[in-house]
Amino acid sequence: MTKAQENNLVIGAGMVGVCCALYLQRAGHQVTLIDQHEPGSQTSFGNAATFASYACIPVNHPKLIHNLPKLMLGADRPLSVSPLYLARRLPWMLNFLRHCRRDNVDHTIRGLGALLRHAEEASIALFQSSQVMDLIKRQGTLYLYATENSLSAAQDDIKRRRDQGVPITEITSREIQELEPHLAPTFPGGILFNDGFQLINPKALIQRLTQSFIDDGGQFIHNKVCSLKNMSNGRLKIGTDTHDLEAKRVIIAAGAWSTQISGGCIDPVPLDTERGYHVMFPNDARLLNRPVGLADAGLYISPLDNGLRAAGTVELAGLNARPNQGRLNYIESVVRRVLPEAGARGSDWLGFRPTMPDSLPVIGQSSRHSSVFYAFGHHHIGITLGGITGKLIQQLIDREPTTIDLAPYSPNRF
Repeated sequence: MTKAQENNLVIGAGMVGVCCALYLQRAGHQVTLIDQHEPGSQTSFGNAATFASYACIPVNHPKLIHNLPKLMLGADRPLSVSPLYLARRLPWMLNFLRHCRRDNVDHTIRGLGALLRHAEEASIALFQSSQVMDLIKRQGTLYLYATENSLSAAQDDIKRRRDQGVPITEITSREIQELEPHLAPTFPGGILFNDGFQLINPKALIQRLTQSFIDDGGQFIHNKVCSLKNMSNGRLKIGTDTHDLEAKRVIIAAGAWSTQISGGCIDPVPLDTERGYHVMFPNDARLLNRPVGLADAGLYISPLDNGLRAAGTVELAGLNARPNQGRLNYIESVVRRVLPEAGARGSDWLGFRPTMPDSLPVIGQSSRHSSVFYAFGHHHIGITLGGITGKLIQQLIDREPTTIDLAPYSPNRF
């Protein structure tokens, strides 16, 4: 049977899933994409819209343990942890904190750096062939520090980014004002990620990538996958809300929901979620020329085609808790502090970043079924790593040499 006759089912139509589908299709495979939601409408929709090829420093960091009590107390903080959820997920949290050790963090930095060095090339190839380059804006990305102390404390991380090949320009307070004159003149300094760029509408970009996939013969099914089972003929039976499907292979790219599929074909990987929020300021895109990251506040502010989006923070409370209004109020207060001209607040959003305890994604083959492949756990940078993940999955399925060593992302590393 040829590649064109062997159906591959990709579960999840966010950036990672759509890129997996496109790379497999371009390699000659027959591919079906399935999601219970419309493409690009979940976690890939509400992010900070930055293509963060510089984002090799993980959230679990040596400084986190020292700063954890301060970060968790009070309303004005970038981290929120639900005590009830923490009690239920204590082993996961302890594993997460264990990966704050310097040697573990450096392992994560190297693993993320290896992916990020190939991220732009792999994604731009799909963006160009799908004709979505009009949704890309290149002005670099600013990353600012609120105090001289935080800027000084960041020098070690800046060096580690440079060690991973990230081009960085250090900028003064005067240069910040020249680049972004609407910002409050309170930042002592920061850095410019020269190669950083943004998507001016992430959802539209993913929907157009999906339409390109469909135009080239792919199929999109709007349905929820509930189960995945082995069949006697070696194929896979996929149970949905309404009917069963069959496939030669299945690629699981369902983000934070990737391990909720029953049937015994999925390894017990320790996937959890970091909840993230955004607040829109629909009339204020003019206030910034590029995305601006606020290191101490834990969020980005990005000018999009439908307004200014402030996105970020981390909340550990699981998939089912209601939105935390305190997180949204915190984001709004930060925006008004750093952009005094910001106008009326518009819509807001809660999303679920899929996160592993070591902040590395899972990219590889199931140990429980040789025709099941994983592409999830990209935490804050799924938009950035979608293209390279799709390429790696295609290489793995076609038994080609992979662009990078996949051992750091193995599903069996825990």
